[in-house]
Amino acid sequence: MSIQADFPSRWFDLEELLASTFCRSIRFQRECRSTNDLALAEQKQETASQPERLPRLLTTDAQTAGRGRGGNQWWAGDGALAFSLRIVPAAFSVSREQWPLVSLATALAVGDVLTVFAPERPVGLKWPNDVQLGGRKVCGILVEPPPGNEEELVIGVGINVLNSLVDAPAELRLIATSLADETAADVACSPGEVLLRTLQCLETELHRLASGSLDLCERWARSCVLTGHDVSLEAGGRRVAGVCRGIDVSGAILLEAGGTLRPWFGGVVRRVDQ
Repeated sequence: MSIQADFPSRWFDLEELLASTFCRSIRFQRECRSTNDLALAEQKQETASQPERLPRLLTTDAQTAGRGRGGNQWWAGDGALAFSLRIVPAAFSVSREQWPLVSLATALAVGDVLTVFAPERPVGLKWPNDVQLGGRKVCGILVEPPPGNEEELVIGVGINVLNSLVDAPAELRLIATSLADETAADVACSPGEVLLRTLQCLETELHRLASGSLDLCERWARSCVLTGHDVSLEAGGRRVAGVCRGIDVSGAILLEAGGTLRPWFGGVVRRVDQ
């Protein structure tokens, strides 16, 4: 178990994170462009697998160019939480067929954490990788397999914690929020506290996923912001319109169009009835 840090963190007690979570090693950089890019580059440079240090947490006090799905950028100001995990799913008994569910399990974990720190605000889940608070996006998730590595996954998570969006671009303020904005300026949590709780919840969800006790469809249905609404899905250059009917056990979104219900396993979904 080890910690690499280029500077003392403003937000994180790295020793506590190592002692109180499932992480076996931590790499902290005071600033980086993207924790996912950092994780992928690190894995690529390794000449041999080092399972003894996985799960490995990579985090930063300042992420300057975070990535979302489809090349979208994740806006993050001072006080935002950004981290990535390098994991071997098989170490949790998560099968290759279950890899597509890791993003959804991560969203469930983040959602549970948000209910702890913002109990008065409604938590929403938007397939496949967004978590909302008070009707606006507060968290983005990006799960990527390292190129050429068939054993690992990189789980990237960005959560707006203390970074109020008051100074964000106007178009972003309409769709995004932070814990600070939703719970008043004196929100009783820090990025470090949110990270610790998220890692602990994520470990639980990964074990539930492996054991078949995740109850994915039921739990997702409680907070899904798309179910019952008209949506548009873009996938592979094709656009499909329909009514969202939730997700199935494989993690696919269910769209009803023309009286036919069909699962879709990827794509970008937008509500069109807002």
